[in-house]
Amino acid sequence: MHIINSAQVLLFVITKTARCVAEMLVAVHYVGLGCNVILCIQYLESDVVIDGEKLSELAVKDYNRGRMYLSDLATRAGVPVFSDISEAVLCAAQRCH
Repeated sequence: MHIINSAQVLLFVITKTARCVAEMLVAVHYVGLGCNVILCIQYLESDVVIDGEKLSELAVKDYNRGRMYLSDLATRAGVPVFSDISEAVLCAAQRCH
């Protein structure tokens, strides 16, 4: 059993400085399982450079579309979604008590 399966709260941070495709897939999996998930989703900006590569406008739109789908799914499932990391961490800490 993975240690993540025994966690009280799962906090996923999807940053605006990385693609985060794998992280979004894992998050959607645990949201679908009905786990106690909290999300922090930040959208990529149009001029973002990741791993030395400036992403095209089309790539940024595609990555942000994935973020929108995750946010929509989470909201429908009653999962809190934040854009500010500090607020998401505070929510996770409150759920641990």
